Amino acid sequence: MRVTGIFVCLIGVSGAGLLGACAQSSNPGEIRPKLRSTIAFVSNRHDSTADPTVNPQRALLAAEIYLMNGDGTNPRRLTENTYFDGFPALSPDGRRIVFDSNRRRVAGEPFNTSDLFVMSADGTAQTLLTRGSSATWSPDGRNIAFHASASGKGLQIKPDPGAATSDNDIFVVNVDDLLKNRATPKNITNTPAAIDDDPDWSSDGQKIVFTSHAAIDDPTNSATAEVYVIDADGTGRSVRLTNNTEEERAPAWSPDGKRIVFSCRRGGPDFEICVMNADGTGQVQLTDNNVPDLTASWSPDGKRIVFHRRVGGRGQFQLFLINPDGTGEVQLTFPPGLNAFPNWGEVP
Repeated sequence: MRVTGIFVCLIGVSGAGLLGACAQSSNPGEIRPKLRSTIAFVSNRHDSTADPTVNPQRALLAAEIYLMNGDGTNPRRLTENTYFDGFPALSPDGRRIVFDSNRRRVAGEPFNTSDLFVMSADGTAQTLLTRGSSATWSPDGRNIAFHASASGKGLQIKPDPGAATSDNDIFVVNVDDLLKNRATPKNITNTPAAIDDDPDWSSDGQKIVFTSHAAIDDPTNSATAEVYVIDADGTGRSVRLTNNTEEERAPAWSPDGKRIVFSCRRGGPDFEICVMNADGTGQVQLTDNNVPDLTASWSPDGKRIVFHRRVGGRGQFQLFLINPDGTGEVQLTFPPGLNAFPNWGEVP
């Protein structure tokens, strides 16, 4: 095993640096790869003629999953098919990616019907997990939380990628148990009168943050959508962190567990990027414009946030970086092609 580790390290150093240098682990004699800051994202840069302003479905079907370095260099494509692949999430050890795909959608089902898949970080071994969307890894890399129809029959409440179903709840499952034994995911919210979605796991593994809104709310502008937190094992009651008449979406924990970034409808109908303390206090708006700012994700060191924003025509998304205090905003990706749904992690 030690010889194999050294061999892999040498390949990584000589092979364009994709695997990075190796470092000593805490176990004497064991060699482990150094992790490199990496952003997983969705792009149709390989087929930039798929214009979402002309044919939104074709643009989504051209969307594939990519990786790039945290500074935007070395983009590399992982998936290649004629379906929509989206919402990639890197495992904590950087070896696997869980993602959405509509490749198993059958005739009569909504276009944005989604199943969860897992693959190796190089794009190989793409394997079905379960029906659902928007997965997040536990810090130990064993479990995922995701949102899905509680009955298994609920339909998406709007046409957006990753949209919740009419009876959406938050589920948790051990990935290996699901793959080997087809384990049944556990419903940890189970709220028939509400629609729960957008989960994210805390860095200590104890909590899951998510959004929830009344099932009878307007799906295109859910004024009752607020941010909640619940114990990861589903025990206890969920705790509400935001309380207003504006829609909140896609909360994400900072690596140190002290803050949560989320999308907020502040000062207008579009979404802005907001940050708050993990207990819901100290809410601060970071962006202020008239276009949607969405799907924020923290850098591994907690010093930067990546998100996507529409640039130019409808649906022409690009990735941006910003500091957690709202300074230092820069555009990270540029046309041709749209780039969206980032998840910032590390890979060997």
